[in-house]
Amino acid sequence: MNIQKLLDRSIFNLSGGEKQKIACASTAAMLPQLIVLDEPTSNLDLDAIDELKQILVMWKKQGKTIIIAEHRLGWLDGVCDRVLFMQQGSVKEEFPAHDFFSLTTEQLNSRGLRAVRTKTNYLETQTGITALAEPETHGTIRLENYHYSYSGQDAVHIDALDIPQGGVIAVVGHNGAGKSTFIRCLCGLQKGFKGRTVIDGKRLKPKQMLALSYMVMQDVNHQLFTDTVLDEVMLSAGDDDKQKAMQLLEKLNIAQFADRHPMSLSGGQKQRTAIASALTAGKNLLVFDEPTSGLDFAGMQCSAELIRSLGTDVTVLIVTHDMEFIQRCCTHVLHIENGSI
Repeated sequence: MNIQKLLDRSIFNLSGGEKQKIACASTAAMLPQLIVLDEPTSNLDLDAIDELKQILVMWKKQGKTIIIAEHRLGWLDGVCDRVLFMQQGSVKEEFPAHDFFSLTTEQLNSRGLRAVRTKTNYLETQTGITALAEPETHGTIRLENYHYSYSGQDAVHIDALDIPQGGVIAVVGHNGAGKSTFIRCLCGLQKGFKGRTVIDGKRLKPKQMLALSYMVMQDVNHQLFTDTVLDEVMLSAGDDDKQKAMQLLEKLNIAQFADRHPMSLSGGQKQRTAIASALTAGKNLLVFDEPTSGLDFAGMQCSAELIRSLGTDVTVLIVTHDMEFIQRCCTHVLHIENGSI
């Protein structure tokens, strides 16, 4: 499964995509006849998705039965034999694979499904910062001496970088490129990090950045604390404006879950709850690590619209492999490989 290079690495220092590969290898090692995959590509880059696709082909040749719950659909063309479209716990439609992958983007979107094919792979662009749609900005945020290592191995090594203040910046790169470490350093969450961030002429230490930033983690289960979805959003907002919180939940189409315990929700619903908490936090720097993991088309579209509507007082960085999401809400793309720009 092409993960020999991970053999001696600590699991806790791996990227989400690398962990996903290990989970698939662990499953394969048990030699089961029935394999069930729940959003297997949620944290994978396009190369890793192609590797996963080849693994599924191998499993099929071995006579195994494979069931996949998935929102990113294009990679399954040529692999799956049958598609079941579900709503509210019931199978609403059933397609032979050829018929399903012949549907237009409009036909898929009308069912709340993602497009099968995206037009742009930003990992094929040159490294650096690429402007997609220049926003009105207030200048730049300068990052200085962004260097961090795990057990002597460089994870991030950036001497200096300027990012547009008020922009929505996608952070792209292959699995293990250092993207998550980079944003943890930026938010002041990475222990032992010594770099500085310059905003409006002030050189800020990591602890000061922690007060200015709000980060939605790759695994949102680590940051859902209260007994209801509504309480979760109001806790982040720091006030008692229930009406304002409900309006945001309605925009993200999760108002019907306001009184539910966050841990009782689906992965995509938890993700939208965490996004709502970030948007109400009142911070100047919002950072999202794979925010569309588990989101269907409608959830992705709502999240993109809300992020795009934040205005130039807020700078947003989004670590993502979701090319469709980048096209819908980002103003710039920052490409990182091997810890460098």
